[in-house]
Amino acid sequence: MKGIVIEISFSEALFKVHYTKGFRQSYPIPLPTSVAGIFGALLGIKRGEVTEQFKDYLFGAKLLEYDGVCPENTTYLQYKGGRPIKGVATSIIINNPSYLIALATTDGKVEEFYNKLKNKIVYFPYGGQNDFFAKDVKLFDGVRDVNEKSTLIENYAPQDFVEKVELEKGTELQILPVRHKLSPNPNFYFIFRGKLKLKNAISSVENIGVYPLEKFYYLPIKE
Repeated sequence: MKGIVIEISFSEALFKVHYTKGFRQSYPIPLPTSVAGIFGALLGIKRGEVTEQFKDYLFGAKLLEYDGVCPENTTYLQYKGGRPIKGVATSIIINNPSYLIALATTDGKVEEFYNKLKNKIVYFPYGGQNDFFAKDVKLFDGVRDVNEKSTLIENYAPQDFVEKVELEKGTELQILPVRHKLSPNPNFYFIFRGKLKLKNAISSVENIGVYPLEKFYYLPIKE
């Protein structure tokens, strides 16, 4: 199995937490579905074709740095019972995040995708919402080897996959719900500046745990 790693940064990002209502909170790290969308944009794959093109691919991401979170209030107008109701919704946005994002697969297209990315970016991706465009995109040099027996990763995993959290100076850990099909437990551990020791090995690239796209719910886009 081979992989591609990209460093990407945004001025602001919002990767919406599943299940939230009345406000919008961001995952600290984009899930595999968001990472697949970013790779799709960079390669010029239509949004409606991402799930088919990347059907057997694995994706993941790792948070490198960020400057905290900031609330943003949006005024909305909603019609209820035939009457307009005005309200304010709060979004919690990540400030100046930078990530490593990874793609891994066994098929022979990795070299082709790597050379495409090296020569050209087709569409500039955004950080969860289309008004948060990427600041910078850097392709790691060369196609990367995938470690298919990783038990120590630096990004996220279902709570019941985790045997132990290995803390370092400045470690931040969040537990947030994710709609996924990896296990019955809806909660994921998200770690920054630390490691997750797993009960069973998974694949990783540069210590980024990567997961099959098919194990997550990807919103189909009609074009």
